[in-house]
Amino acid sequence: MKDIKRIIIPVDNTEDSKEAVKQGAFFAKLLGIDAKIITINDTHQFISSVVLEEKLKKEASAFLENFKKIAEDLGANIETQLIVGKPAEEIVKFAKDDDLIIIAHHDKSRGFDKVMEKSVSRDVVNNAPCSVLVIK
Repeated sequence: MKDIKRIIIPVDNTEDSKEAVKQGAFFAKLLGIDAKIITINDTHQFISSVVLEEKLKKEASAFLENFKKIAEDLGANIETQLIVGKPAEEIVKFAKDDDLIIIAHHDKSRGFDKVMEKSVSRDVVNNAPCSVLVIK
């Protein structure tokens, strides 16, 4: 088994992601390694308003800082980063083969949502160059 050098925790502004941050912080502290919380802004492809884009960027920065504080309170050394692009693609591009990705899976178990959902966590598991731990 390869040594894990860094934990990557991709998040959005949900309770599921908060749990992934807690688990990621636990493992980072346990292994004595750094962790990075990232979020992917994919709204640029749908929004042409600079004002709205800036508002969304500020909101993302705020929840990243909140998650960072949670992880630091648990004793982990954490950095954050906002990335622009398609979530699964950017997470996979960001990861190296000696990383561990800890990602939340959002359960959409009802009807049309389940059929239409393209699962970011599933795409990351299938394409990442490293191990992935999915938090349910």
